[in-house]
Amino acid sequence: MTSIVTASKVHQRSYGSAAVTFDNDNLVKLYQRGAAKALLPRTYGSMNEVVLINTAGGITGGDSYQYFCEAAASPLVVTTQAAERAYQSSTKDIASIDVHLTATNGAKLHWLPQETILFNQCRIARRIKVDLDSSSECLVLEPLVFGRHAMGEQLKKCHFTDRWRIRRNGELVHAEALSLTDDVATLLAAPAGGAGAQMAATLVYVGPRLEQIEADIKTALPSLTSRVATSVWQDRLVLRLLAAQTMSGKTDLHHILKFLRGQHLPRVWHT
Repeated sequence: MTSIVTASKVHQRSYGSAAVTFDNDNLVKLYQRGAAKALLPRTYGSMNEVVLINTAGGITGGDSYQYFCEAAASPLVVTTQAAERAYQSSTKDIASIDVHLTATNGAKLHWLPQETILFNQCRIARRIKVDLDSSSECLVLEPLVFGRHAMGEQLKKCHFTDRWRIRRNGELVHAEALSLTDDVATLLAAPAGGAGAQMAATLVYVGPRLEQIEADIKTALPSLTSRVATSVWQDRLVLRLLAAQTMSGKTDLHHILKFLRGQHLPRVWHT
């Protein structure tokens, strides 16, 4: 008797989806599926807080995650329990992260995840979509770390794309796209590229407090060690940061956000 065992070559993938909605300071929706979880820690600040968790411990090629966060007449800050790790992919499959943020009726929605660490040969595509009305504000931050520097890793090859679209009253007010693909070491080392930085961050603010936000940024700039530049035009503020060391970059982000928000960062940022 002969038995034939066929081994599946399909790699196991992780999937997750989480959705949270606040209306008039009340939680009206909490949905979570798969490896994506949303926790509501007890806090004493002025904003409702949501902490997103990827229970798979990271993301690699073929994984897929979706996050939906909505605030109506509510202050809401959304963060992550830890840094997101984009691991090396053993296939050509590309992982995806989709984020959809909505702020209406005078809401304040702050998207403040901890850093995403790009491992060598990771493959990931991220898309961020924001919809808000003229009475609301959004503050969107995304820090990137180029490789595991504590392990002596240099980010040489990867596939990372990042696409942002922010609309106010249905009209596109901010769009940007980043592409780090194939041999990225030269680009990250170039003076007009990453300038040898270990960490980069992009922050965008759209909302009625633009003049105050701009003034607060100018107050914070003299105390920073990272290379930071800001632009304010057409009713939005964009900040770019390049840090020679990851830890100094994170420290500078703490200072920037403290000045901008006038309150403490979520507790998970300090653990």
